[in-house]
Amino acid sequence: MTYRDFENIQRSNEEFDGLVVLLSLWAYDNHASYHLHNWDPADDERMMMAIYYAEQVHPFPRYKNDLVKFKADWAAQAYDPGGASLTFAPADVEELEVLCEEATEPEPPAPPAPKRKKHKRRRK
Repeated sequence: MTYRDFENIQRSNEEFDGLVVLLSLWAYDNHASYHLHNWDPADDERMMMAIYYAEQVHPFPRYKNDLVKFKADWAAQAYDPGGASLTFAPADVEELEVLCEEATEPEPPAPPAPKRKKHKRRRK
């Protein structure tokens, strides 16, 4: 990573800082990260810039130093994160409210260990 990559990460984090967004926890990663789900339309400009700066350090950048194209795709609702989801470490998230929780089946109890047969000794 270059110092410019670190600057873009910092800019992205600054744009996200203080935003109230809808996040979800997923079982596939053992609920280790919060995944961005949605945000208030009033925050769209900040979200756009936060995601643009995050795009600058994407392993396969499509908008490297091309804010004009990014803004055009964003406005046309043609922006596609390419299958990636934005995630946040739990230490970086303040939960304000839980809107719903996933109902999961409890783990079934482990079957009891098979009983060992007692061997009878024969007397001669």
